Amino acid sequence: MKRLLLLLLFPLLVSAAKWTVLVYMAADNDLAEFADSDLVEMERIGSSNDLTIVVQVDKPNIGCRRLGVVQDTFVTFGDLGTIDMCNWQTLYDFLDWGFRGFPADRYLVVLWDHGTGWTAQPRRSFGSDQSSGNQLGITNGDFQKAIRYLYNSLGRKVDLFTFDACGMQEIEIGCEIKDYAKVMMAVQGAWPLKGFPYDKILQVIRDDPGINEINLASRMTRLCRDEYVGIQANAVSAVRLDLFANLVRDWSNFAAETMRGKPDPALRGVRDGVQTIPLTGVNPRPTDDFVDFGDLLNRLAGLYPGKRMENLLADYRNAVVESAYSGDSFARATGLTVWFPYGYPHFKELVGSYVNLDWTASSWPQFLNWFYNADDIRPKTVQLTVNPVGADNNFRLAWTKSFDLALTSYGVIEVKDTSVVLFHDAAEDSSLWNFNGFALSQAQLHSGNYSFFSGNAINLNNSIETINPVTIAGLGLLDLYLFYNTQEFTDSLVVEYGPFRDVHYGYSGGWINRRAILPAGSYTLKITYRTDAATNLGGCYIDDIYVYELTAGRYIRQGLADTTLDVFNKSRGDFNYAVQPVDRYANFGDVSEFVPVSLTSYAQPYSLPNPFQNECDLVLDYPDSINPVVHIFSIAGRKVQSFPPKSIRDKKVHWDGRDDRGRIVGAGIYFILVEGGSFKRLGKIARQR
Repeated sequence: MKRLLLLLLFPLLVSAAKWTVLVYMAADNDLAEFADSDLVEMERIGSSNDLTIVVQVDKPNIGCRRLGVVQDTFVTFGDLGTIDMCNWQTLYDFLDWGFRGFPADRYLVVLWDHGTGWTAQPRRSFGSDQSSGNQLGITNGDFQKAIRYLYNSLGRKVDLFTFDACGMQEIEIGCEIKDYAKVMMAVQGAWPLKGFPYDKILQVIRDDPGINEINLASRMTRLCRDEYVGIQANAVSAVRLDLFANLVRDWSNFAAETMRGKPDPALRGVRDGVQTIPLTGVNPRPTDDFVDFGDLLNRLAGLYPGKRMENLLADYRNAVVESAYSGDSFARATGLTVWFPYGYPHFKELVGSYVNLDWTASSWPQFLNWFYNADDIRPKTVQLTVNPVGADNNFRLAWTKSFDLALTSYGVIEVKDTSVVLFHDAAEDSSLWNFNGFALSQAQLHSGNYSFFSGNAINLNNSIETINPVTIAGLGLLDLYLFYNTQEFTDSLVVEYGPFRDVHYGYSGGWINRRAILPAGSYTLKITYRTDAATNLGGCYIDDIYVYELTAGRYIRQGLADTTLDVFNKSRGDFNYAVQPVDRYANFGDVSEFVPVSLTSYAQPYSLPNPFQNECDLVLDYPDSINPVVHIFSIAGRKVQSFPPKSIRDKKVHWDGRDDRGRIVGAGIYFILVEGGSFKRLGKIARQR
């Protein structure tokens, strides 16, 4: 009867609240007992006319309930049964229900559970739901999605967003919700299992219901720090999310300017000495993945003084509302943590997930990659398109920007024919190869019944090598499929063809298609797998190997920074184009798929170079069935020079810049006429002095 009365009265208590507190207790794990003690702390204060306390709590073997907390007890709004508290939809549903059902001037949201930072991998995300086995991913967008949907549904931001969890006060986390919440309060590193002192926090609101989100966040920060003085070292802070855009912008500007040169060797000393933030334990080590961003900025200011750094430091001071620490191990903690792995291998392992975060608009991963100066990640393959051919055989090649953490340029390849197969093996038997330690396998297949397997043991030097050489007249294309899982850097799969050498290691994530340009020559194709005496992870599989002759293949441009190339006055014929990205560390990405272009008109004659100064080659385009003559006219229409058919070689004729009397012609515009039978084609060139 008492519970029923409380349930009936609860809406009256919250009809004009100043604050609604929504606590999302994902306790379906080893923290369940601490959920009970925190509920007891909340009940000591309870809801009032100015304060509404609503909890969604999920525990093992009990399930999920929605509770309204009043003094000394609670009322149950609903029993949700077994539910996945690490599903973004569950989080959104609770928040939307709480905002709509319990109106208030301001809202405090608490996410309660384990926390280990930003990544989607286990132990680096928010929450742990025992029933489902899930965690709420950060880099896959699930966390942001819940808060973004809430904002879109209600049209208002969360006033104060907090985490009663370890390691969530990261700039990466803040940037995920900077557009949907005003202030964030959380812990930088490890946090005691007892968590927030809820009775003390709620008492602050009870005593001063008109307190704003900034002042409440500051009070909460100090209360949380004080709660564990002498018990466990910690670093707690509150930040203004509306000022994070300034940090993103000004770090991007600083990084762009700094990365123009090579990394200063003194940067390693900065990283070695910066305040690190361990996610487990309270003893920072230089090798920890996370560092204090403010301490890092202070140290960088000594190396890179100037206006850009001054702006960054000002942005940081303005964004951090309150920062408090307990214990000498966090004496240089200033409020925000950022990912800064100690070494390149760990950076490489996780950066693929990291780049999905909004914070990376700041160019932070590019800065880290520049700092390590050890980039071995290939640029991503581009997608090439060709605009319709216009007048005078003009067309545009355009391709998507290749993602890479380093400065990337592009090479554009032109080919007459891509269909000439010089070598093909579906890896169904060993008849074309000399096997040394490799074997046929059915464990991993791209197609067919077998693939080539490298073996998987310590101290290997296994290889396969074609019995006969493969002869490439011009440019060649290697096209094969690889599946590998090897120890980074030390174990490697090496593909070789003469001077060409292509190295693979790490985890491919399944079958990948490698497409690389091969040089002219006559060499065997060799694939080697080498391991050291340490751990083996799985070895390498190879399948569907092709080598193509790229007939009349050539690079028409290299080192292009842009993602378009305009082709003018192209000769008549059928061509194929592809693009290959390469970064500043000489990591070559895969060659794109070839795109055909068919030109049915003949090009105008032109000169190489154009304009020219002394001599030039006149480039001609005409039907193979004729033997044309070439005439050169001045702009006034006077014939300057003529060339008979026998002067033409490979549809080019050399002009020494003299007229038919041996006199050097003057600077200006000249017309070139190619004629034979009924065929005529006119172009113009320029001579300059």
